[in-house]
Amino acid sequence: MIIESGYMYFISDEFFKKINDPCLKINYKNTKRPHYYVIKDNKTSLYWVVPCSSKVDKFQAIINKKEALNKSANAIKIINIQGKKTALLFQDMFPISEKYFFEQYIRGGQPVFIANPKQVELLQKNAKKIIKMIHRDVKFTPTQPNANLIERVMLNELQIEIAKEEAAPTTDPTTE
Repeated sequence: MIIESGYMYFISDEFFKKINDPCLKINYKNTKRPHYYVIKDNKTSLYWVVPCSSKVDKFQAIINKKEALNKSANAIKIINIQGKKTALLFQDMFPISEKYFFEQYIRGGQPVFIANPKQVELLQKNAKKIIKMIHRDVKFTPTQPNANLIERVMLNELQIEIAKEEAAPTTDPTTE
């Protein structure tokens, strides 16, 4: 599966079992939810995933409250994704490696994605700001996943996979 920034995906149960962070929004039993907005981290080869929520009114109230107190509200963005209002919860974003993507979110036979390239660019800039804050141990909510620990686990896993690939014997087709 090709993972593309700006598209929505589901994450495998294997990831949630491996990480076992009580603050992660795990898959529901009977549906493939939640789904996640994806941003590629070119520095690490990981993907940062942003939980999406249909509880727009709840998150709009949080944004309004923060703005009324002259506080930054960039940890939550409410946008239209193919005609549906969605809350992107940057405050709860975390990194994963490619192998933990389960499948792309398909609605009405079509992949769900943000079609406006300018909006994707703005969301990626916002994500980079939030990631920098996460790396400085900024806590947005008490229920925020430990993204720094998750990142270390994912990077360690990638290094082990690379080491295995490099150590694997290669066969020379000309000698067979």
